[in-house]
Amino acid sequence: MNGQSVEARNLPDQLADQLAVMIATGELNPGQRIFEKKICEMKGVSRIPVREALRLLQAQGVVRTEPNRGTYVTEFTPDEMLEMLELRLAVERIALRRIIERKTPKALIARQLSVAIEAMRRAGESGDRLGLCQADLWFHDRIIDLAASPMLKATWRLIARSVLVFLMREHGGSASPSLWIDEHEELLAVLESDSSAVLDEHIEHHIFSDVRARRPAFDAAIIPSIAPGIAPGIAPGIAPSIA
Repeated sequence: MNGQSVEARNLPDQLADQLAVMIATGELNPGQRIFEKKICEMKGVSRIPVREALRLLQAQGVVRTEPNRGTYVTEFTPDEMLEMLELRLAVERIALRRIIERKTPKALIARQLSVAIEAMRRAGESGDRLGLCQADLWFHDRIIDLAASPMLKATWRLIARSVLVFLMREHGGSASPSLWIDEHEELLAVLESDSSAVLDEHIEHHIFSDVRARRPAFDAAIIPSIAPGIAPGIAPGIAPSIA
């Protein structure tokens, strides 16, 4: 999910990725209980790595555990969805600014992000909805890597699996692959222009536009609570500006 080889990651991390994909694709539904024994049988592993994987997912908000009841797939409320997107926006804004401030070579930026865009294009052409969402996530993972910040990377890893679930649930099936790819190519072009102000606006639009386009009720229910007087569809400054 994050571009690392299977060999480079431990078993609980691999299982956490696999469970996140099952949740993202609807094989495990919101609110559904996850039975450790069934996962063990399905994956051919013992309970210990499964429990560790579920602890990882719980820490990342993808699942929730209720004492004496078990572990369940998280049912994201609009408020929780907004919080996740706000955190994602803040992390990516800092990463993009850091890439510019560090004068990261444009050739390196283009090489790293173009690979992810091509993966998106291949997935789109083959009708691979999950592959498209995973390549989208990989694109943004590359941005975090290019920022070369261990703290940003650690924070991103806390939300990356939730982002995948969000991508699949919100617009993985209805988004036009070509438009989706165009958005990422535009973001790459803006990043190469070295304009922090334009990047700030562009990344906010990129992260929030699909929510507003596909879920009109999202703005009606959420935006007034954080920005009274701002009409739905107008992008307020959701994340703080961090120099």
